[in-house]
Amino acid sequence: MNKYLLVFVLAFTSCNKHVNVNNEHISLSSPFYLESESNDLVTSDYIINTQNIDSVSGSNGLILNLSTNKSLLNIHISKSISQLSNIKIWTNGVSTDIPIINSEKSIKKIELLDVYKKYQNVLLKGEFTNWQLKRLNYKKDKWIYNALVEKGEHQYVFLIDGVESLDLNNSSQISNGSGGFNSVLKVENFESELPLIYSDDLFEKSFNINSINQFTKVLVYLDNNIIKVYNDQLGTNTIKIILPKNIKKGRSLIRVYAANKYGRGNDLLIPLHDGEIITNTNNLQRTDFHNQIMYFLMVDRFLDGDISNTKKLSNDSVNYKVDYFGGDLRGVINKINDDYFTNLGINTIWLSPITQNPEGAFGLWKDPLTKFSAYHGYWPISNTKIDYRFGDDRTFTELITKAHDKNINVILDYVANHVHIEHPLYKSNPDWATSLYLPDGSMNTEKWDDHRLTTWFDTFLPTLDFSNKEVVEKMTDSASYWLTNFDLDGFRHDATKHIQLDFWRTLTKKIKNKVDRPVFQIGETYGSPDLIKSYVNSGMLNGQFDFNLYDSSVQAFANPNSSFVDLSNSLKKSLYYYGYNHLMGNITGNQDRARFISYASGDLSFNEDTKKAGWSREVKMTDTLAYKNLEMLHAFNLFIPGIPSIYYGDEYGSIGGNDPDNRKLMKFKKLNLFELKLKEKVSDLIKLRKSNLSLLYGTTSVEFVDKDILVLKRRYFDQTSLAIFNKSNTSFKYNDTLIEAKDYKIIIYEAN
Repeated sequence: MNKYLLVFVLAFTSCNKHVNVNNEHISLSSPFYLESESNDLVTSDYIINTQNIDSVSGSNGLILNLSTNKSLLNIHISKSISQLSNIKIWTNGVSTDIPIINSEKSIKKIELLDVYKKYQNVLLKGEFTNWQLKRLNYKKDKWIYNALVEKGEHQYVFLIDGVESLDLNNSSQISNGSGGFNSVLKVENFESELPLIYSDDLFEKSFNINSINQFTKVLVYLDNNIIKVYNDQLGTNTIKIILPKNIKKGRSLIRVYAANKYGRGNDLLIPLHDGEIITNTNNLQRTDFHNQIMYFLMVDRFLDGDISNTKKLSNDSVNYKVDYFGGDLRGVINKINDDYFTNLGINTIWLSPITQNPEGAFGLWKDPLTKFSAYHGYWPISNTKIDYRFGDDRTFTELITKAHDKNINVILDYVANHVHIEHPLYKSNPDWATSLYLPDGSMNTEKWDDHRLTTWFDTFLPTLDFSNKEVVEKMTDSASYWLTNFDLDGFRHDATKHIQLDFWRTLTKKIKNKVDRPVFQIGETYGSPDLIKSYVNSGMLNGQFDFNLYDSSVQAFANPNSSFVDLSNSLKKSLYYYGYNHLMGNITGNQDRARFISYASGDLSFNEDTKKAGWSREVKMTDTLAYKNLEMLHAFNLFIPGIPSIYYGDEYGSIGGNDPDNRKLMKFKKLNLFELKLKEKVSDLIKLRKSNLSLLYGTTSVEFVDKDILVLKRRYFDQTSLAIFNKSNTSFKYNDTLIEAKDYKIIIYEAN
């Protein structure tokens, strides 16, 4: 079979002396998704000073209208358009190109038969409603809801007269991860027919991109400039890209998007340095976000390096599990100095909040009866002052300096959504908070979905009202303080979905104006992929934590009755929604979930209240095979796209129920043989990822999946990686590779 080439010649506008020299860019232009016939693009997501916009233009089929103040660009679809398009924004004579992706959403009718008219009220919630309750309409013996959904699978449940219920007319169900099930709406997916593009032959000044399945449309970008395509009509399965001579010094990125009549396929990301394609991981830097291995530590629970600032509450109403343990910034510095993170392979430390928290005890847990201290840092009474129990400005500066000396980033957990009632901001401006009570008189606490932008986390934690511009300015200034006063590398943002988008846009713009260095921002949102994605673009956050994929991972690797098929579907959904080279965090656990290994050992049940379990009994290690399960979870996270994020203690297998039992004091000594072996394996896996570009920038595909077997493949030019997982009770042979029962293998191939 002949191999044809479709040659792509790079062309640039005559006004550019160098490629991508546009200081107006907010950052790399993320794709804009068309969700309807008429769409509003916020120009500040892409251009720092929108008043400098000269003009806009777009692909055929798009009608563009720039608002008078240049803050919004309305994109109207005038006719049937390709899955991929482009718009160009001219600013001071320099262009910024933005990939435009047409929505693949369609309306699917969900019906509930009610021939006897016995129901009074039928509601529905699911992934396509961001888990907010939506009312069904009654018509001719049926309750009907029209769901606007993407291709693929979508979970949902009914609430019938106050009682949660599955859709009895739909036999497709999936575990909800909490002991129950959700119904699954399946929308036709042409996955097998979509183009799968991958980097192929690499030459001195050019390279090829090949494809499984033909594409009908391809867009190639060098940073924020589209590369003009010249089609010589030789074929459509292979393209050749010739690198220009005048690429800017330092880091550049090539992005490729492809689609055909069945929809959008995968995308490629290829890093360059000084105009040369990177082929060796030694040329990557800690500021290359795709190269990050993140480690989350709760400062108070990590290491007490300075006993002089250790202060417990010494309050009989506070259970020892929720009192201060004494960990501090000096303890983190000590572990940086003794190469704990370096030896493990960590290059990004994520610190829990270090701002001043209240002195007393708050909240109430009934079993056992106890109040809580603010050891975790999430109850701020200041947004800029470091809690004396953790350290001071000088110590924090030393920590960042020591980390950077070891080539390690430091990002800080920042709490913007709420303050503690003792916070001076709330005391002086109580009207800056939302109301504790809803219009019907009920208390607006823990209404995570139905009132996500106004709900209070507790009666002593007022949620700030970010519809108030003064609040936005005050809190974004407070966040900016940490970047202008310390050489900090970024933020993990708490409770992201509970804050209006305007806050994130304002903060990101301030960061770009005030700080001349890469700043990484990752958020925390529990919800549907649509909701999570809405916060991730070039004008807001770089990524979020993929809790949906984590839930599937826990089931796949800890529950022997689960299927790898569900995990495979979750992975594909994440890649589809967030891109095939996303910066989403792939976690091993976090401070709001029971420890993975305790599920895997069988001491925690998926059907029990794991928070109560952590309070009422000692969670134990009941089956040491759980260490292998956790190792497989680490291997999965370190193989797939995204940022592997290790919850402190998961490198050796810390056990525990949910909060606070999952926040035990970190162990550095007296690890048993199983813990030592797991820690060594995790270190080996991290080093494998960091030394192979296919695991950082490679194309990702599911090669094979059934209940107990999962085979993943990644490819970057001449390097191919395979991950083969076998959770069955028998060995499995894939091609010529034998995988033992309850085991996995990662194989790296280099082309001759």
